[in-house]
Amino acid sequence: MSAPAESNTQARVQVSIDPSVKLTAENVIREVGLTPTVVINSLYRKIAATGKIPLDFSLTPDQMADLELQTAIQKIPVKKLRTKKESEDFFNDEE
Repeated sequence: MSAPAESNTQARVQVSIDPSVKLTAENVIREVGLTPTVVINSLYRKIAATGKIPLDFSLTPDQMADLELQTAIQKIPVKKLRTKKESEDFFNDEE
């Protein structure tokens, strides 16, 4: 069985993923200085070369804690205050 001829074109891989998982994963990928494309290409090359899925890109525990905090902050709802009355009500709210 011969290997397929290499071409200069690229194939596209498209997947559906939970938005929360995507956000967290892309934050990790960015923190280690990579892009999703680099990670996916690396993963596919490693699988093709070894027949295994052993790739591990990881953060330190401190980096992971920072990332979890950043992700939690991004999920906090933002209330837009458009008038002076809304601002006063917001800051005087006793709840």
